[in-house]
Amino acid sequence: MKNLLYISPLPQDSQTGGANAVNYHIYKQLEKHFNCTYVQINPKESKLGKWRSQFLRKILRRPGRFNFYSKKRLRQIAKQFDAIQGNYDMVFFRGFTPWIACQPRVPYFAYNDVHFLQFFKNTFNYHQFLKQDIKRICLAEKKWLIKAEKLFFESQWGANQCHDDYAIKVVKLKSIGRGGNIPIPKKDTYSGSLNLVVIANNFYQKGGDLVFEAFKLLKQNHKTLQLHIIGGHPGQNVEATKGVVYHGFLYKEQCKDLVQLEAVLAHAFLLMHVTREDVNPLVPTEAGYFGCPTVSVNHFAIPELIVHNKTGILLDYLPKPKGIAAVVESLILDKESYFIMRKATAQFNKETFAWNQIGEVLKTILNKEC
Repeated sequence: MKNLLYISPLPQDSQTGGANAVNYHIYKQLEKHFNCTYVQINPKESKLGKWRSQFLRKILRRPGRFNFYSKKRLRQIAKQFDAIQGNYDMVFFRGFTPWIACQPRVPYFAYNDVHFLQFFKNTFNYHQFLKQDIKRICLAEKKWLIKAEKLFFESQWGANQCHDDYAIKVVKLKSIGRGGNIPIPKKDTYSGSLNLVVIANNFYQKGGDLVFEAFKLLKQNHKTLQLHIIGGHPGQNVEATKGVVYHGFLYKEQCKDLVQLEAVLAHAFLLMHVTREDVNPLVPTEAGYFGCPTVSVNHFAIPELIVHNKTGILLDYLPKPKGIAAVVESLILDKESYFIMRKATAQFNKETFAWNQIGEVLKTILNKEC
């Protein structure tokens, strides 16, 4: 069995949040096929540099530096990596950008959702940061990615964007997908409740405000409709609205929270994920295991997760509350189509998003390349 060094900025056993969950499961798969060593490298960001950048951007309204990937911090990461390079056959990096100053002595691979420039475009505006600083990071990342044996992506969309922005050869880019992070139920136990569900650390960024406005429109004609919110607080005005149930954060590592989350998904009519920024969210997959369709946007990698009009509804980015309410109401009124969709949703997600399949793909490629 070959020796693999796994490098991640994340704690090994955390499953809270999509990034941690994917990190946890991909390592578990690699452990099945390789003699793995897990090392977390994540030096703290300079407080002074962070404060200076925020002061420039938010107070003076001038562009700042992208301090999290400063030259100093990247050198610290590289130094920590050099200290633990040992007798390994390969290195597997979770993510791209933190490692762009690292120089492995053996073949290396990396797995991510998107490259830095795509993350930046999804999250920020160009005027917020110095152009030369963003260019510095992108050029360093491109050089590092080109030297990798293979780059794995959670979606084909992510791989395509990397190719388009960095002109990396298609043969080096491989979409392997990702699974969910919740026990897969044996059967669909939905009993007819009209519960809309939003799962989001940041209510606004995941389109919760749009869903809330749609919910208020729907509530006028559908009195039993409820809006269940899991994650970050949506605001007092939202929580105080009749029909809204706020569950707070639910942590899958805690048995009580996991049971509560499973119950919410089992009784969900629709998952509402009208996101402003998600590339490849886990929640449509996890809800889909329960047979719950998702209403989301036809953007990012989401069309790879939801088959329009079969396992959910994809709306043009970014939809208005009236448009959201209209598609929800159409499913409320057409029960036959809705239950056909539930069956297709469970089947599609269970067959498509499975970690064991991803592990087999990685085993084959890594053994071939090394």
